[in-house]
Amino acid sequence: MRNLFDQYTQRENKVTHALVSGLNEDSKLLKAFVKWATGKAHNRSKLSIVEQRLPGEPEITEEESDRRGLPDAWIFDEDEQWSLIIESKIAATLSMDQLKRHYKTALRRGYSDVIIIAMDVVEPKQKLPRWAKFISWSEAYTWLKSQSKQSDWANKVANYLEVAESRFTEDNYLKEGTLTTFSGIPFGEDYPYNYPEAKRVLKLAMQELRKDKRLDNTLGIDLLAPGRSAITGKSYSAVWDYLSLKQSNSAKAHTEFPHFTVAIRDDCVFVLVTMPHGIKPEFRRNLLNNGYDHFEKVFSKVAGGFEKVCNRIGGVYSKVEIVQRHYKSQRSTPNIDATLSYDLRTAFPGKNGRIKKQPIWHKSAFELLENKKANTQLAVGLVFNYTTCEELQSPKILNAIADTWVACKPFVDSMLNK
Repeated sequence: MRNLFDQYTQRENKVTHALVSGLNEDSKLLKAFVKWATGKAHNRSKLSIVEQRLPGEPEITEEESDRRGLPDAWIFDEDEQWSLIIESKIAATLSMDQLKRHYKTALRRGYSDVIIIAMDVVEPKQKLPRWAKFISWSEAYTWLKSQSKQSDWANKVANYLEVAESRFTEDNYLKEGTLTTFSGIPFGEDYPYNYPEAKRVLKLAMQELRKDKRLDNTLGIDLLAPGRSAITGKSYSAVWDYLSLKQSNSAKAHTEFPHFTVAIRDDCVFVLVTMPHGIKPEFRRNLLNNGYDHFEKVFSKVAGGFEKVCNRIGGVYSKVEIVQRHYKSQRSTPNIDATLSYDLRTAFPGKNGRIKKQPIWHKSAFELLENKKANTQLAVGLVFNYTTCEELQSPKILNAIADTWVACKPFVDSMLNK
């Protein structure tokens, strides 16, 4: 079924229409928006709002409005000679000339108190005049989420921005910036995994994780380095992206170094540190050449770090995964030849664990890696289950993701011989 807000053909107009519709339908939300956007309450008289036209004019077509260069939205109070004009962009560049035309038009029509709100996904490069203010779409989304308990229309608009961002990301329309902010990973029994939403949420999560200075200070992660050039996985049951070490900047491929991955799967989120098949031989030797006792000691420290994370939030468990695979071509999906997967608590049960100790699994992993004769990858991390980990649906999950990587520091340090 076509969405309530999909009444325009141009993408920017669709998003603006969603916001304007919500404000028009809920007068309290409209007044709250004015106070939030301007910093001043406007409660003395009734506010009106029109879209893609000037106050007092009849509705016109989308094409006619674009031809005339009219404001995207106009909030006004005839009695107070006050108006708030919204000019919205997503992919196009904000034009200072356009903002000035809107301002002069308002003055000519008798409005003596005029404010222009310029909305975009990224801040304008030019300084705005005193009568104009910039608000990002992600800031508007955050505000709408804060109003969603009091206003059903605020919730509808916020949800539409999430849908629109998924579409825009999928067709590569949204090349920079975001419409929304990370508010958690929404999947679960009542909200099944889907690729566009997973891709959108993953992009936002990685963007926020790149702001966590601990990852730089503790692990040496390059917070400015890009991850995957394209997040793919439309026909698969997972999407993933990674952060890399500063040391790997000169490498020909990110697979020469250990890297830090978030994988959003159809049943869980797997946060891991990967030792790829193509990792530099000396890194593999550093981990393995001192024998099983060293290997066991390294992972005992990792298990201790994992236990702290698991004790803090529920529905999480540790995982070590070794996968042997081959590819038919460079771009093809890998064929899985063999998998060894186990909970790290089988080797190091911890204080409160119910899992019985079975160290043979961990020893088998060591022997597999030591005698590697095929394309074999090692990953260690934590699994966050949709049905049992409530924190997944909160922005707080980002701290748990970062803590998981920090807990893997002994593993990373051993490979890098620190």
